[in-house]
Amino acid sequence: MISSEKKLEVLARINEIENFIVSSNGRDTSIGALCGVITAESSELSNSSDSLAPVLRTALVINFRESAMKSRYQRFVAMFPEISTLFALKRVMDTTVPLAFCKTYLNINANSAAADKNPKYCLLKALTDGFLEYQKLHGLSSEIEAIRHWSARVKLDDLKNDFIGKRHGVGPAVVQNIRLNLGDRVMKPDRRVIGVMEQFLHVKIPVDKYSEFADLIGKNPRYLDCILFEYGKAKKMSAKSGQL
Repeated sequence: MISSEKKLEVLARINEIENFIVSSNGRDTSIGALCGVITAESSELSNSSDSLAPVLRTALVINFRESAMKSRYQRFVAMFPEISTLFALKRVMDTTVPLAFCKTYLNINANSAAADKNPKYCLLKALTDGFLEYQKLHGLSSEIEAIRHWSARVKLDDLKNDFIGKRHGVGPAVVQNIRLNLGDRVMKPDRRVIGVMEQFLHVKIPVDKYSEFADLIGKNPRYLDCILFEYGKAKKMSAKSGQL
């Protein structure tokens, strides 16, 4: 994938990223320290039985800042504790008009004339329906088992033939975000991550090879994803081809 000489160059540049100082919760910290904590927290997700979180958090984060997603997600959990499964969420979505759902449950002021086309609403519905159908199709005992079963088998380079990947709005970034929220050791092909990979590390490889690249250079994929994302955000660096 890369030569030994290139690997040393990449590791030196990653060291620069790790030592770069950013502000977090009102305090200055290095990106390496910040992402070390985030990676440790992420590893706990691998034992979680929460089927709603990876789907809801993924739907809320598209085209949005991570901080905005977190505040909306935390609000949802606090205000609607009875909606803790995809089955319960589907029941509410099926009986609530899109505009009211967006405002009441997601705290999003959607366009009244096109609320049913709101990207977050549409993705949330596609994923919720999709995983419930997937669970039934494979005869799996729980929603989280269905999501993990899918996550272990999905192929980023063949999403058009994937049960979930073929649905509208589901691309590589969505897939990897779900997997990150499951605690999987993967990298999300976010536009900032791609931007840093190509413009700072000077590495151009297919996005479905990013996790393999992380293993090659000896970095936890979740950790590498985090430091590249935080550096890209701090430097306002994005993929030249635009948002994925």
